[in-house]
Amino acid sequence: MTKSKILVTAVVLIGTLSNVFAIDLAEWKYRADVRFQGYFVGYHKFVLTDEIYNVARGDLGDIRLVGEDGEQIPYVLARPKDIMETVRYEPAIINLSTNEKLSALVTLDFGKQTVKTSIEVKTGGNNFRRAVKVEGSNDNVEFFTLVEQAYVFAIGDERDRRFSRIDLPANDYRYMRISVEPMATEKESPVINKVEAFKIEKSISERQVMEIARIEHREDEKSNSSVYVYDLGYFNLPITEINADIFDESFYRYVTVEGRDAATRKVEVYSEDNRQRFRDVEVRWKRIFSNTIYRYITENGKKYEKLVLRMPPGGHVYRYIKITIKNYDDKPVTISSVSAKMIAHRIVFESDGSSEPILYVGAEDSKKPQYDLARRLSKPLEVEAGMAVLGNISDNPLFGQAEAKPLAWTEKHKVLLLIIMGIMAVILGGFIFKSFKSIQSEQTLN
Repeated sequence: MTKSKILVTAVVLIGTLSNVFAIDLAEWKYRADVRFQGYFVGYHKFVLTDEIYNVARGDLGDIRLVGEDGEQIPYVLARPKDIMETVRYEPAIINLSTNEKLSALVTLDFGKQTVKTSIEVKTGGNNFRRAVKVEGSNDNVEFFTLVEQAYVFAIGDERDRRFSRIDLPANDYRYMRISVEPMATEKESPVINKVEAFKIEKSISERQVMEIARIEHREDEKSNSSVYVYDLGYFNLPITEINADIFDESFYRYVTVEGRDAATRKVEVYSEDNRQRFRDVEVRWKRIFSNTIYRYITENGKKYEKLVLRMPPGGHVYRYIKITIKNYDDKPVTISSVSAKMIAHRIVFESDGSSEPILYVGAEDSKKPQYDLARRLSKPLEVEAGMAVLGNISDNPLFGQAEAKPLAWTEKHKVLLLIIMGIMAVILGGFIFKSFKSIQSEQTLN
């Protein structure tokens, strides 16, 4: 190692030691107390609250835990996940035909009795809503109705606005017969391009239920749609799904979900007198996803429904949500109420149980922390830990105060710093001495 590399290493080491543990509390807007629920030594964990999501950055990288000594407490941020196992089947097609009503029919053979929970029926064309009937049989002679009337949709010609998945009552029929009806305006039989079947098994993580407020409802006669707008109450919530409560007994509807974080934004208006003026401009809704909701009763009297709109994983969750229900030629369905569910993050941190930390949040320019604890705890949600709860957030009284800067690590640990600097001085001195002896040897030889 050359002298220059050693010098750089020393500078980096000293700089790192003097800054890694220091945190300027004047940069954080909010704080919340962490309270232990019982005595526990080793680790503690708590769940993030709505208030934290509302004021934190989207990546949650401005969260800090600070102990009584003013130093950071390393933590791991983790969020439970649903576990889903999917088995895909591509059954053999043994019959493909049409009937007198121009419905397309296909009979599938799975080779043996096979458990299925959903199918995907892909048909050709754009801008359609076609009724689908699904029947099952074990002898390919007597068929029993699984779904009397579901629908496949296409809005425009965009692939992500096609909905072909149909949920089934769990069944193990060997044969399945599917019929797809044309719309009233279609003069030819639909073309069934492909049919796949699935068995989906889920392990669902615990969710928190939130009531959300409706702020608008209107019927758009031009598009035959019902439009509902809701306020989640907070920003950046990790919402997983929206549940609609609907009175109607039988329906099948295509639904589009959009979002935005504000109704308007201010735009500067330029004028000749150079006075600063602004005007409010409406914020456009951003499409999040499309799906279906339905409720139907089978021939044997069993009721099946899907009123859950699942948010796509990893996407931004807006505070304001707009739900547009496409009614086509049917009467509008009525949403009586809506609730949301979320899977909140957990924070796991080391603790001897003697002192309770304080959580700080709301520092827009802070860097996301990196702690060794994340490498040691590969499965933080499975570690045995004491429970803690997060109190209500409040303003940080130190925010914006220059004198709030804590004592630097180098001031708190002067002895250790002197030892480190002494070691580095000995190493540097050794290399300088060797270099000097080498130069003298070269001069003697010359």
